[in-house]
Amino acid sequence: MRPVAPQAGTHSRIFGCTVHVAEEHPMLDIVMLALALGLFVAGIGYAYVCERL
Repeated sequence: MRPVAPQAGTHSRIFGCTVHVAEEHPMLDIVMLALALGLFVAGIGYAYVCERL
């Protein structure tokens, strides 16, 4: 049976052109969430310090 959607990390042919399907990077998601949380906490800390001045 032919797959309906191309699998991650494979190549697909669309209109005669070969297209590389992007692979997922779950570790990068975790790094981005940690970075966003760190910047949010830094912003809260900055606002707190500015309020105390």
